[in-house]
Amino acid sequence: MAGTTALLTPSSEAAPGANCTYFSDESHTTVVGQYGRDCCNNQIAWGTKTPHHECGACFTCTPPPP
Repeated sequence: MAGTTALLTPSSEAAPGANCTYFSDESHTTVVGQYGRDCCNNQIAWGTKTPHHECGACFTCTPPPP
């Protein structure tokens, strides 16, 4: 199928926007949870999901690479 390009995220990379940090209130000063994957593709899931969140790039690897 010439001319067809599949735009897929490799399974070894976290999908941007799928990683969210949740905050206690609209000031975004106290983190109360994080859900998604780190840059090493480890699952991150802890805390509480609130309406006050920011989503974006992968989290720092847990544990960080040497």
